[in-house]
Amino acid sequence: MNRFVTLAFLILTCCGTLQNGALKVNSGDTKEQVTAALGQPQDRQFQGDDEVWQFCQTGAGFGYHDYRVVWFYRGKVTGITSYKDHTPASGCAGHFRPIQWSEAPKHE
Repeated sequence: MNRFVTLAFLILTCCGTLQNGALKVNSGDTKEQVTAALGQPQDRQFQGDDEVWQFCQTGAGFGYHDYRVVWFYRGKVTGITSYKDHTPASGCAGHFRPIQWSEAPKHE
């Protein structure tokens, strides 16, 4: 395999890693199940019984970072949202969005 094909394969494989992990997370899952699918969160925010974990993949595509936001209520997943950041020549750490709690998925 030439270098270009190898590089293209690695890029395409990496692009789907966060997305593929997020597909394994379901409403009602525990924090342990989310950790098994996505690893440790890179950002955590809390409000009362609500908690949010954020995950990011740097260089997920051509010049952007891919984020997944996992919403919990009392330790159980209530939903997942996502966003992208297009800050060039940067990593994920400084670009996590502050959570807008009004956007939280509804829970009982």
